[in-house]
Amino acid sequence: MENVIYSKIVFECPVFKVEEAEVKLPDGSTAKRWYIVKRDTAAVVCLKDNRVILTKEYRSASGGVQWRLPAGGVHEGEDPASAAIRETREEIGLEPLDLKLLKTYSSPSATTKQKIHCFLATQFKENPLTTGEKDEQYIKIKELTIQQVENLLASREIPDGIGRCLQAALNELKKNSRGSY
Repeated sequence: MENVIYSKIVFECPVFKVEEAEVKLPDGSTAKRWYIVKRDTAAVVCLKDNRVILTKEYRSASGGVQWRLPAGGVHEGEDPASAAIRETREEIGLEPLDLKLLKTYSSPSATTKQKIHCFLATQFKENPLTTGEKDEQYIKIKELTIQQVENLLASREIPDGIGRCLQAALNELKKNSRGSY
């Protein structure tokens, strides 16, 4: 097990920070570590009338259009549930009324520090929240059947973090309905 001797932020931009750390290794020697530190994310699986609401958005980092959930960064001083509600209102114009935390995942990377808080919502009211960001106008909202979502997951057309949240929601729905949706 490594023990952190010290750490400090050595670079910061609006999207991430870079943290430098020195750690003590099990044999007593030391080593440097570098981490990307990102804001935690809140994602919401929205199930409305037995259909899952997803978005299709162009993601410049991947260079293509991807399936997404209403999701985004947790702001400083904001709790994950409040961020989940805000992001859902911003991205699909609905306010979740029965938000349930399904699971919190830590980033699977050895070099990235971030948590993804996955929520499920099944009841909503219309309550859009406009941020004025230009890219909002390019979000396409899609309502898919559970079978369509399962097919997308099986074909790996949904990015991993989003896929983990969707799978957690499907597992919860199956558990609550005793093996079927």
